[in-house]
Amino acid sequence: MSIHSLRFTGPEMGPCVLGEPMLAHYGETFIGTLDPVPISRGGTEVRIEHFTAAGTEAGRRLQKLKIGRVVLLELVAYIAEHFSSVTLIQISLARDIEGYSEGFRLAAERSAMLQAIGAEHILITPMPDTRRMGHFVVAGVWQYKQANLAALIRTLELEWAAFDERAAAPRPTRKRRWFFARRPSAGGARWPRR
Repeated sequence: MSIHSLRFTGPEMGPCVLGEPMLAHYGETFIGTLDPVPISRGGTEVRIEHFTAAGTEAGRRLQKLKIGRVVLLELVAYIAEHFSSVTLIQISLARDIEGYSEGFRLAAERSAMLQAIGAEHILITPMPDTRRMGHFVVAGVWQYKQANLAALIRTLELEWAAFDERAAAPRPTRKRRWFFARRPSAGGARWPRR
């Protein structure tokens, strides 16, 4: 699939409107929903916060390929391109990712990605919910300016390339375990012949 296969829609496949949920699609596959994107009174600031991944098999497969990284960057680019009044995007990343047992490593990766696109005021704070020990919220602010736009495009190209590489890699196969009957002792019964 090409990099242009990722798209955002509003509910019921309508156009995206700030303040309403945004749905992410990769080709024909529904990836997930970004909760209503809060917008400031003046319309110059938005907040990207809660993303609910699709629970389908295809959606889970894409999540394992780390499509969430591409979705976030594409969403920032989409907002920058389609909503000219928005000059500041607040980003708060707190969603659990399957396969990450080390919360700090995930937080470090998220922080590095935000730095790569030019986000500022990046904070890593522990998740307040005690059921998620070792899980962190990573927040930052991305401002619309030429240097940040160039950094976003460069980082997005790298993330797409990494995603394509992961998608093209052969799927790991489960090792088949063979179980053999235990051989009888030398003085015991013989193996039956067929």
